[in-house]
Amino acid sequence: MIRRCVVVSVLVLCLVPSLSSAPAGAIENTTQAGWKLYTNVRFGFSIRYPDDWRLGNPMPDGVGVILYPPIEQSLVAVSGHMNVVSGNTPEGRQTLEEFASAHHRIITDLYGKKQITLRWQPDQEKTLAGFPGKELIFTYTDNKQGEIIEHHIFSLGRNEGRGIRVKAPRSAEDQIMPTIRKMLETYQPGRDQNAVSPLAPNSELSR
Repeated sequence: MIRRCVVVSVLVLCLVPSLSSAPAGAIENTTQAGWKLYTNVRFGFSIRYPDDWRLGNPMPDGVGVILYPPIEQSLVAVSGHMNVVSGNTPEGRQTLEEFASAHHRIITDLYGKKQITLRWQPDQEKTLAGFPGKELIFTYTDNKQGEIIEHHIFSLGRNEGRGIRVKAPRSAEDQIMPTIRKMLETYQPGRDQNAVSPLAPNSELSR
């Protein structure tokens, strides 16, 4: 059961739905400076993105959405997930380090089944909307798309986590990542992901 929960959390950053107009479970507004605002109804986080990017279908269960930059073979996925896996935090849930380790293992396994070898770069310490986070970076060669690079940036709170996945041709990394950094400056978590969840057991609420 724990393994299944970890897989679900990691797959949140890997699912790529097809394109559509504004997705259900999202709020999309035009902001100043020509950027639009995506707000996730389920987890409350929001992020601004360039107006020439296309908004795709929502991910399963409304956890996030895929954004498509005007760069061939690229995408940016923004999503949230629950921290429900057993781990070594005082609450008995997964730590950020444990989540990152599981992410490494599961992503490597998923691509390995496709006979794709990943080349990992050293993990980087990051913050996402003020929460401690990680940035995991890896490259690989796709027979159809050539050399690809992915940046997975995420934070993990007491009950919820946030994640951003960037996929682009290796040759376009310098073109897309400055925009990603500007987008991250606009990222808002929507609520305190370390707060006690209303779905928590009564024993935890009474602490």
